[in-house]
Amino acid sequence: MNEKVALALDLGGTNVRVVAVTESGKILSRQHSPTGDSSSDGIYDEIARLAELCRVEAGVSEFVAFGAAVPTTTIGDDGVLAHLPNIPQLEGTNIKQELGHRTNTQVVAVNDASAATLGEYWLGASKGSKNAVGITLGTGVGGGLIVDQRLYVGTGGGAGEIGHIRLVPGGRPCGCGGKGCLEQYCSATAITRSAREGGMSAATAEAVFELAESGDAAARAIFSEMGSYLGLGLSIVNNLLSPDVIVIGGGVASGWEQFFPATMASLYENSLPDRRSRVKIVRALLGDDAGVLGAAKYTFQQL
Repeated sequence: MNEKVALALDLGGTNVRVVAVTESGKILSRQHSPTGDSSSDGIYDEIARLAELCRVEAGVSEFVAFGAAVPTTTIGDDGVLAHLPNIPQLEGTNIKQELGHRTNTQVVAVNDASAATLGEYWLGASKGSKNAVGITLGTGVGGGLIVDQRLYVGTGGGAGEIGHIRLVPGGRPCGCGGKGCLEQYCSATAITRSAREGGMSAATAEAVFELAESGDAAARAIFSEMGSYLGLGLSIVNNLLSPDVIVIGGGVASGWEQFFPATMASLYENSLPDRRSRVKIVRALLGDDAGVLGAAKYTFQQL
């Protein structure tokens, strides 16, 4: 094979996914396993095992590098991880060293939401744009920024924390220590909380969505309110960055039909007049592959 091939990791609180990716974006091998609650050594050992399975299945003697998409707001230049609420056993570990010596491969680390944004920009919903924003609506809310056709990570690698825009002064407490963050109104966790506060029995955001689809007025009101808050957050992003496109992904995006009309109404109401119709709001296209593809692309760019 003439193309360069990299490993790419999507490190989540529930699952670990490792793939082998060519420089043109073709996935040659996919491996995954539960993250589990083992020690940091156990997690890194499992990632290395999956990487070796990728090497064998892809038929590659060596990889040019190993890109790691990590759910953290801070990645030190030396590879030390901080602020991993979903994988606390990796706090303070050096991912570049830990994976580097286990796989004998150079490791490049990037925030997971930034990686997903770059993946969609490379091969997905924002391909061909110049300036793009990605938002991931899941258990929490993450974000990433493409500025002048390059991923912008900022100092410490944590740029794009859209989930922590303060929408409601003194509002719902957030895990970041603040109050009123967008994440507390637009995530799957927020939807289930609103349902619980409204006396509904639905235990998951998916269950609330199913009720909304069946015509339940209370469930529809929850998604409409969530959409309004999301539109307000997007208007702040739109006014500040003036992107060509904003891509919305993550599990909550499956409720698109229920929240999107309210999102667009709020975005229009709160955006500057010249930006109301300029920006496109679209759904992500790559699903679970966005993060690993973005991690791979970021890695190729760093070589």
